[in-house]
Amino acid sequence: MKIILPYSPWWLLLFAILSIALALLLYFKNPYDALSKPWKNTLIVTRSIVFFLLFFLLLTPYIQKNKKIVYPPEIILLVDNSQSITVDNSFNEISTKIKSLTDKYSKNYIWHNYSFSNVITNKLLFTFDGKATNLYDALQLAINKSLENDNIRAIILVSDGINTQKQDPRFLFNKFKNPIYTIGLGDTTTQTDLQVSKIQCNEKIPIGSNFPIEIILNAKKAKGKTSKLQIFIDDELWYSENINITHDNYSKILTIQAKAEKEGIHKIKVTWQQISEEKNIKNNNLSKSIEVVKQKYKIGILACATHPDIGAINRALSSVLLNEVQLIRPGIDPIANDLDVLIIYQLNSACINTSKIEELKQSTIPIWLFIGTQTQLPLATSIVPWIGNLINSSYIESQVKVNEQFPLFQIANEELHFFEQAPPIITLYPRNRTSIKFPTIFYQKIGTATTTNPVMFFYQSINKNIAVFNGEGIWRWRIESLRNNNNNFDTWVIKVINYLLTTTKEGFKIIVESVYQSVDPINIYAELINPSGELINTPEIQIIINSNQGYSNKYLFSRSGNGYSLQLGQLPPGVYNYSATVLSPDFPFTAKGFFIVEKIDVELQDLTANHDLLKEIANASGGKFLYFSELDSLEKILKSQTMSQKYYTIEKITSSVIGSWIYLVIITLLLGFEWFIRKYMGGY
Repeated sequence: MKIILPYSPWWLLLFAILSIALALLLYFKNPYDALSKPWKNTLIVTRSIVFFLLFFLLLTPYIQKNKKIVYPPEIILLVDNSQSITVDNSFNEISTKIKSLTDKYSKNYIWHNYSFSNVITNKLLFTFDGKATNLYDALQLAINKSLENDNIRAIILVSDGINTQKQDPRFLFNKFKNPIYTIGLGDTTTQTDLQVSKIQCNEKIPIGSNFPIEIILNAKKAKGKTSKLQIFIDDELWYSENINITHDNYSKILTIQAKAEKEGIHKIKVTWQQISEEKNIKNNNLSKSIEVVKQKYKIGILACATHPDIGAINRALSSVLLNEVQLIRPGIDPIANDLDVLIIYQLNSACINTSKIEELKQSTIPIWLFIGTQTQLPLATSIVPWIGNLINSSYIESQVKVNEQFPLFQIANEELHFFEQAPPIITLYPRNRTSIKFPTIFYQKIGTATTTNPVMFFYQSINKNIAVFNGEGIWRWRIESLRNNNNNFDTWVIKVINYLLTTTKEGFKIIVESVYQSVDPINIYAELINPSGELINTPEIQIIINSNQGYSNKYLFSRSGNGYSLQLGQLPPGVYNYSATVLSPDFPFTAKGFFIVEKIDVELQDLTANHDLLKEIANASGGKFLYFSELDSLEKILKSQTMSQKYYTIEKITSSVIGSWIYLVIITLLLGFEWFIRKYMGGY
């Protein structure tokens, strides 16, 4: 404890002198006082102290003392509330046992309770009706909470381990701070089950073209059985085959060619008929919507330098039937005027002259410009002036950091992790640091340091979109994507091309996916461009959305960066038409279109509990895996010294001396003592 004075301590000396002087004045100038000299001296000292204490209050002193505040330890509890939990008959006991556990230790711990499925709620729900399971987001929430709070002792995860969302929780293993105790629910016993796992085909098909439909089938504990597979297009039987199941862990990929004969939206439905002993038949059926369109996009690749990147880009684009990819050889092949997108790889004077560059600038053909070691930057600057900041800079090897707030199209967590962990490429390190205001998807990452140097950004000219990639070596990314058995690289290339294709002469566009799953959040973006070619978001934008199932709503977009965004959340399955309007007489623009929401019961696709994943999570975090039947063993962990150790903080408490009752008592006792002695000795 200490006393704090808001004024100079020299005042104390003045008050001491003044207090003694007043006490002496009162006693030595009193000729009728009958006190003896020792008692008079005693009372002078007493009165001096009283005066000093009273004068001391004029300085408004404060008392500061340390107070120890003890907090009970805290635990984060995550409970899986998805449909797959109901497979195990013991799911009826989950609610009772979990509530009993938290109630029993409510005084020992502070519980942070969450239920999760495709959404996360900050309370315990035991409805078990979630349409998907997102273990990644649930663990990410717990990690963030533990980083904010040093008093978190552990995370308890109660789940069957079936993760139906794309994000793999293993990406979080190196971020665990606290032990995670996983409680295994569900049934790990393999049941007889036929499953139509996936229908793979392009979502947009050019009319008149043949396209493959790839169907992935899986069967468990059904060796020797035969089941009929049927494929329907728009409810008409189009293909039928009897499938002989030859193994207990059976898998088959069936590829069938179809023809896009009629423009519009079409529904493909695959049915694998039920067999004996099969209990779960929800995953015997699967549907997918496609759109047959008239347009086929022509994409040109102007190869100004020989590089394996060109092959990687070409293969990614050629995987989509809507693309007709043309490789343009400098000096040999002309640049067609009817191209929908032109990719220029490492522009230089040997490839194209300045007059042709000026012609391309004036055309409405969107451009994807790749900059590398063979690029002549002054020529590239004539297309995108900002590139002038990169002249005389040097090339270095680096990785990329993904801008999670990138506004032009969505980047899934799986794609984000892929690019940030992808092999390094050669990028240009600017000599002069210059800020960039254009939408940037990749920043330069050197070692562990993330810079503000753009590796890829998007530029908006008055008549088209331009993408700029500042680097070379992306062929390594595609090899890494193929090695990991994913299509993240091809998806990225296609998203960039799709964005470039959205250029409109009016300067207003709606950015929306063609097909969503019923468990996916639906986000719609809008862009408005003024006559100078700049993105603006001053006017309001209204959108009206209707579905063939009777859904109808009107929304206003929110402003996001230089554009607009609208978060709709999840919508019921159906075909949704939209009409967006700019609410400004200066921009009389309207955009119309549609998107599809497909019904998918991902929770019912695979009902075999994945306790191996729960064990991996527990081991990676330093925790422990327990079966639900072993829940009592968790109590021993909760009672352990490490878990039950309390957390405390020292806080400084400040209070005014004037309000202290102890101070008042001291002054009162001193005055009382003085009065008693004076009276006892016959004084007055």
